[in-house]
Amino acid sequence: MHVYLPTNDLLFKKLLTSEDSQHILKAFVKDLLGLEFERLMPKQTYHIDSYKKSYEEREKMEVKLTEVDILAVAEDGSYTTIECQVQAQKYFHERSLFYLGEAYRSPFGNLAKNEVKKSNFSSLRPAYGINIVDFYLSDDTENALQLFRLMNLETNRLFLNKEGKELLVLCFLSLKDDVLNTQHAAYHWHYYFKTGEVKTDAPDYIKEAKKKTDFLILEEEEKEMIMKIDKAKAIAEAELEYARDEGIAKGKKIGREEERKRNREEKRMRF
Repeated sequence: MHVYLPTNDLLFKKLLTSEDSQHILKAFVKDLLGLEFERLMPKQTYHIDSYKKSYEEREKMEVKLTEVDILAVAEDGSYTTIECQVQAQKYFHERSLFYLGEAYRSPFGNLAKNEVKKSNFSSLRPAYGINIVDFYLSDDTENALQLFRLMNLETNRLFLNKEGKELLVLCFLSLKDDVLNTQHAAYHWHYYFKTGEVKTDAPDYIKEAKKKTDFLILEEEEKEMIMKIDKAKAIAEAELEYARDEGIAKGKKIGREEERKRNREEKRMRF
């Protein structure tokens, strides 16, 4: 039987943004970022009907919208962006930073009634970005989990706001990299996203996440959508591979023609 991994777009959103998944979402963010929130709510809650409608609307668009997979807001007004990217993209570094920047600037000017005399900048809140990727971030020797933050390079002092919180943090968890301490809180997430399985010593909330994304117990509508998404992904990968092969073949042909041209020139020069 074909294995559908939790990195499938529908399964990923189902396990983190369902109405009964708030504790899983909070644990996920805590394990990867080391930040604990009392409340963390997704801007959009998963439901199969709204998911299907959104997916079909995106497929009809000639120009695809640029939007993050999951956007969650905490009790302090801070935002967490969560993106799952299974195919390598040339400008993914720039894209992930764009999502983070958009989340940071989005509350600008949204002042409460009792804050009318304050600066618009006072409405800005910290933004944290989590990116699950199925490719190497740079090379295969680095740690699977990488965090990037603003700090003074000479003193290692973090760049904080008036409340003592970091303003921007960017996190990547590469499923291609296997360099990750088994004692790290992110280890079991890494194993689950990569294999679709959980180890016996994994936390209960990850075991619960696996049950939630078990293909066999999903609704028929969800199964159909997952297979549709998987098929579209396979077609896109095949087209990419074909284009890559065509490019290589074309490059070799041009190389041979250039070589023959050089040989003709060398013969003409000799005679």
